[in-house]
Amino acid sequence: MVLNMSETKLPRPGQATLAGWLIVLGSLLTVVGAWDQISGLRSLETRERVEEVLAEPPLAGSGIGLDGILDLMHIMALVTGAMAAAAVILGWHVLQRNKQARLALTIIAAPLFFTGMFGGGFWSTLAAVAVVLLWMSPTRDWFDGVSPAKREARDGGGDPNQKSYVAPAPPEVSTGSTTGTSSTTGESGSTTGGVRLSEKQPPPWTGGVAQATKEAPKRRPGAVTAAAVLTWVGSGFTALMMLASAVTATANPDLILEQVRKQAESDPRMQEVAGLYTTDVIVASAWIGAALVILVCIAAAAFAVFAMRRHPWARVALMISAGVSGLSLLLFALAFPPAVVLFGAAVATFSFLLRPEVGAWFRSR
Repeated sequence: MVLNMSETKLPRPGQATLAGWLIVLGSLLTVVGAWDQISGLRSLETRERVEEVLAEPPLAGSGIGLDGILDLMHIMALVTGAMAAAAVILGWHVLQRNKQARLALTIIAAPLFFTGMFGGGFWSTLAAVAVVLLWMSPTRDWFDGVSPAKREARDGGGDPNQKSYVAPAPPEVSTGSTTGTSSTTGESGSTTGGVRLSEKQPPPWTGGVAQATKEAPKRRPGAVTAAAVLTWVGSGFTALMMLASAVTATANPDLILEQVRKQAESDPRMQEVAGLYTTDVIVASAWIGAALVILVCIAAAAFAVFAMRRHPWARVALMISAGVSGLSLLLFALAFPPAVVLFGAAVATFSFLLRPEVGAWFRSR
């Protein structure tokens, strides 16, 4: 395939570079993790850990044996390692702007995410989320050969070849009497109170407004809509997860208390803290934490509504909310790898609201 000179000279966006290297490094570390899992799959430590999982709900009494679980983990590790190895090569070709590599990565992203869960899943989830960034602007435009100037014109920022606006010349002053009160209008202009204005010339007091209107997007940028949708989906999912965890804690407080005590036995520093826990404390803590998180989710969803209505303060509030959520989810993802998906949504929301056409749209309100 031959690319023309205009396409080959397009600079690679920072988002494309970040996504490509996240795919390469995340997939490479996934391969290492899969190989380590296979090598230690039959060890005594792994067998004891699997037996503990089989002895607890929901697998307790299911009839699934230890050897069956180990065989399944072996197969999943092989599949994960094979797909991650392919993703390393495809990620490198994505950095070279290969559309076929992007399509292939999109096909294997979901299987890589689900099979990677059997081996921890943090790096495989990170690589899968990075694939989503390849289909977002400006990376999408880079793959399509759209330059930044053309993208700005497409989003409503004006013609990239348009010359800068020149302020109109001052109105011509008529030599007639300045004391007259009559008004005369002709084809070439009008005379009012001794001042002659040309119809072809815009009024000088509207120059700044005309320029601002010409530079600002006329319609809501798609990045604003995408940021709002990501906020609503992420907030709703987080609120449901917190509500489900509170309900689970209410239904099985003894099970959670037992897990806390087991952790205290392995970590002496947790013994004093574990002594303060009771079933009532666990249930109350779960509902208080869920209520606080749900309130934050409702606030973020409300910020998104006002941002769609073009309120500049809502854009700032939504960016702060996305930034704080992203940092919190990054720490939470170390213990719960699927949270990386929500982390990616928070990062995408922040980057969407930071785009130049979005700022111009809010400023021109």
